[in-house]
Amino acid sequence: MRRIWLCGMSPLFLTAVLAVSAAFGAEDNVRRLTDGLDPFMAVSSGEQARFSLQATIEVPIKGKTQRIDATLVRTDDASFDLQLTHSDYAVQLRRRGDVTAFALPKHRVVFMGRGETTKNDHLTPAGIATRLVGSGSTVASYLPLVNQSDSSTTAVLLTSLLKVQYDPATEQWAAGDTVSFRFGDEAKSINLTAGEVRVALSVAEPTELAAVDDWPGFKTVTLQRQELEQQLARGVRRALEIFAPSAVLTSPVQTGRKVAGGELRWVDGQRVVLLRGTPQQIGRAHGELLKAEVERCVDSVLNTFGTVQTIRTGRWFRHELEAAYARLAPHIPEDHKRETRAMGESAGMEARVAAMVNVFPELFHCSGFAVFGNATQDGKLYHGRVLDYMTTIGLQDSATTFIVAPDGKIPFANVGYAGFIGSVSGMNAQAISLGEMGGGGEGQWDGAPMATLMRRALEECSTLDEVMDLWKTSPRTCEYYYVFADGKTNRAVGVAALPESIEFVLPGQAHARLGEGIEDTVVLSSGSRLEKLRQRVTERHGTIDVPVAQWLMSRPVAMSSNLHNVLFVPEDGVLYVANADHRRPAAERPYTKLDLHSLLETLPAAEPAMEQEAAGFPLIGSGAFAAADSLNIAPDASAEARHCLEALAWQPDVFEVACELVEGPGCDVLVRFPSPVPSGNETNDRVTLEWYVARDARRQPVVAPAVVVVHESGRNMRVGRLIAWGLQQHGVHAFMINLPHYGARRGEQKPDKSTAITTIRQAIADVRRARDAVAALPHVDADRIALQGTSLGGFVSATSASLDGKYDSVFLMVAGGELYDLLQNGEHDTAKLRRQLEQEGVTDEVLRALTDLIEPTRVGHRLDPQRTWLYSGLFDRVVPIKNARALAGAIGLDAAHHVQLPVNHYMGVVYLPVVLQQIASHLKSDKNEPAP
Repeated sequence: MRRIWLCGMSPLFLTAVLAVSAAFGAEDNVRRLTDGLDPFMAVSSGEQARFSLQATIEVPIKGKTQRIDATLVRTDDASFDLQLTHSDYAVQLRRRGDVTAFALPKHRVVFMGRGETTKNDHLTPAGIATRLVGSGSTVASYLPLVNQSDSSTTAVLLTSLLKVQYDPATEQWAAGDTVSFRFGDEAKSINLTAGEVRVALSVAEPTELAAVDDWPGFKTVTLQRQELEQQLARGVRRALEIFAPSAVLTSPVQTGRKVAGGELRWVDGQRVVLLRGTPQQIGRAHGELLKAEVERCVDSVLNTFGTVQTIRTGRWFRHELEAAYARLAPHIPEDHKRETRAMGESAGMEARVAAMVNVFPELFHCSGFAVFGNATQDGKLYHGRVLDYMTTIGLQDSATTFIVAPDGKIPFANVGYAGFIGSVSGMNAQAISLGEMGGGGEGQWDGAPMATLMRRALEECSTLDEVMDLWKTSPRTCEYYYVFADGKTNRAVGVAALPESIEFVLPGQAHARLGEGIEDTVVLSSGSRLEKLRQRVTERHGTIDVPVAQWLMSRPVAMSSNLHNVLFVPEDGVLYVANADHRRPAAERPYTKLDLHSLLETLPAAEPAMEQEAAGFPLIGSGAFAAADSLNIAPDASAEARHCLEALAWQPDVFEVACELVEGPGCDVLVRFPSPVPSGNETNDRVTLEWYVARDARRQPVVAPAVVVVHESGRNMRVGRLIAWGLQQHGVHAFMINLPHYGARRGEQKPDKSTAITTIRQAIADVRRARDAVAALPHVDADRIALQGTSLGGFVSATSASLDGKYDSVFLMVAGGELYDLLQNGEHDTAKLRRQLEQEGVTDEVLRALTDLIEPTRVGHRLDPQRTWLYSGLFDRVVPIKNARALAGAIGLDAAHHVQLPVNHYMGVVYLPVVLQQIASHLKSDKNEPAP
């Protein structure tokens, strides 16, 4: 109540307070305090735009007093310099109207951001306090005092209402027993003590700002200014919420809510969300119900923790997370990706952010146990899971238990966090329960993310053996330990999993790292916590029930960072959940009992899949999706092949796929993404796909296979567009790529004559990346993406598909091999190209080097001959039949897969309807052969 009426205090009331103060002899104190506050209020309110503020802060951290020196220099409404120095860390921030520099002197690196900023999350000095402080922090209560420039008003409030008193003997002000301050002998300085914290502040005239780009000896990392300022602004705002939470977070309003396929409930003060349907429906309901919690979770991970991690390591945290995602993404199921995209879109997140946050490295320091049979009072299996991890970044504000029923999969309970679809603690309706604890090996990301495997086990596995097989047969990341249990059979197992090995520890089994075996027990932890847990289990062996099992997980088995505890009773389908708050770890909080089977009976109905997906079709307007290169080139025994592959490969990365609706006839959507092999021409380096969307009889988009179509050499790309349109009519999504310097990629800047090799290399790389861009889009069956190329497009497609065989199938028309011979002897279009190269000064030596680099016969053996088809013209003089047969021989095509038609290069179009029917039939069937 106090905050509300302090902010609305009227001048008349202030006059009355002043009168009362004067009557009691306090007028001199108010005046003295007003004079001391004046320079600081002028700065904090923004009334004084030019100043220099010096600060020294001494604060106890882990029993040791640590000092932070800070300098802030502001010269106008857009520009300032900030410098923070600590014995271990240092930060310098320089902001100007058009550029922001974030430097880490101890790492000798500066992150430079140029361009626009976001509307709400930026570092413009004017009004910055209101952007850095949100309603989730108690600091917001004091903003009215900070933002107003009338020092006398603040002085009255401090002396009359907050009882700040002046001691003439010490010339100090005091508020209670712990807070005191003293203005310096010289004007514009103050020394404040609050408990063990000491702060010294002084205000002076501004010094000259340093040049924003003057960082001698520093490595420069270029960022989008929007990303840089948004991370810093949101990171500070979230940090204030974590360290000084308001009632918005400590006592949230517990109101339920329903949407299609989802419901938010509160059970004994805990947030429980019920979800049902397709991946898109589940993701959409998740984001709609938990928008604010998702935002806070993302801010905690990406912006607050991410900024601290950047300062600690000298590496931009988002780049680290993006690199991890690029390696992990190929091992994440497509339905999980679709759910993540839908969740992110409905919660208002960038697609790449939603994807990255879901592979946030979980290096948990945890404990777990499973006891059953002779160890328990009733013989039931009790599975305890202790999650000790990072309460300091505020994940408890987004703690949610999800009850999920995915279409066609096993329903499950997932004790997790808003915005995170993976699992670290869960139990399914088949009485399978799982918990994990982290080890070392961070950075070993070439496998399935731990949380993805956990989620897959919950929705796919009915027995303990199936769970164990999933871990044995899946590529794994880092070092993780697990307890898996099956309440149907009273079986449990401890697991030690590394990327290169996996070990299962059976109940009662002795282990060098875990100690002597305990009958009918699996115990996992480390250090003194393991000793304590073993001691407790041994003491209460044979008497363990729900209360005792919960006691087993109490401090000190649980750490001070204990984020959640869960006790699973899988035989009964029951789980008991405790979550940390801002003051106490989970082990010191009450448990809430949840009955999985009862909750599943009350799941909300989902809309029909078609209607839901059509309504949520994100391309009606525009949309952006996170994608990652799945490029993985296997070694080759051929030296010629290795020469090509090494020259054509690029470093896999994450990238954004942007979509824009097109009005009028032709394609439906323009899909754009960055070329993995940029040429330096901005227009050309933005790859464009023309998407012909597969639709049903009601013109609604459908989930269907896709084909990337690579056009011929004609500027209008008529044949390529005709093929794409024809595939659309057969119910297949078609994406016609614009090759370098074609279509939307033609700009005023003409390609350099000396870049022929770069252009071809770029075309091959763009076609390969197009596969991963298409896989990231909604309504695409990511397991069935084919490649089709005609003439020039056929040559490019043959080499591109040979890189790593990720395209489901390949269809080549009027293409061939032995390119050098072809360019020397081919007629019509080939002869025209030969003359053009001669006019541009391309020598025979350069031509041979170029054709050797991209020669499809050198890499054709890497294609699967059972999933590759070549359509050739017996009378073709542009690509003679001998060149076509050379390519077919390199691939190993039999007569059924090398279709030789009685046509020339141009008349093959008459067979196009038959070819399109074969492509569509093949993609829609489970057979390797197309329909005859």
